[in-house]
Amino acid sequence: STPAMRALLRRAAALPYARCPSRALSVEPAAADPPPPVASIPAGRWQVLRALLRDDHAALDPKLPELMHMLDERGAGECWHKHGTFKEHLVDTHNVLRLWEQPDKVCRFGLFHSAYSNSYVNLAIFDAAKDRGAVAAAVGTEAEALTHTLCVVPRHDIVWDVLAERGEIPADGLTTTHIRTGEPLTLSRTQLRHLLVFTMADISEQYAGWYDEVFDYPRSGRIFAPGASRTVEGHNPAALWPGACRP
Repeated sequence: STPAMRALLRRAAALPYARCPSRALSVEPAAADPPPPVASIPAGRWQVLRALLRDDHAALDPKLPELMHMLDERGAGECWHKHGTFKEHLVDTHNVLRLWEQPDKVCRFGLFHSAYSNSYVNLAIFDAAKDRGAVAAAVGTEAEALTHTLCVVPRHDIVWDVLAERGEIPADGLTTTHIRTGEPLTLSRTQLRHLLVFTMADISEQYAGWYDEVFDYPRSGRIFAPGASRTVEGHNPAALWPGACRP
């Protein structure tokens, strides 16, 4: 036992009831709807944050428990992804989008965003040739259509080589190509907006710690749009998350 550990144990022993294991603890019931602990947190966002802290998935979305079970059945929790499992990445990306108060269709897209595989990874837990109907029935037709579309376009080219370079979303949308068939696909301005918001959530969830170091983000400057502030002063991926990549 180290001196620090002994000091910690002494402080713990001084806590009320710590030396009376047979005595029942008296816990006051929590208020039904306590105010946000920090005045700067909007009430609506605090409700989302509290549900996340309590793992109250149904409070976030009544369908979320069912959707998470669907991911379990497809083995999403058995696939490695960056700093955890594929399921953890999907759920945490969804959670970021919830905190940003995005609509259900965008949050559910975040939850299933690579489920058909995409231009970055081949983690297809659903077969687009036969499972689209089942996914649409679960997440809704709009969320499924967004999921499928953004699984078959070259996301990196769209986000970094086009939108980041232009610094704006084209008013008329953008025509790209299907990554498997080569056919032209046109993404609307709204779809591109959803893709950008999702990309920020996706990056915020996974580019941290050792992974941040491996890809040299953001010190290389590659993650910043032209003209954006590129300061990385004080950035320490081992201590501050997500550091200069914060939204």
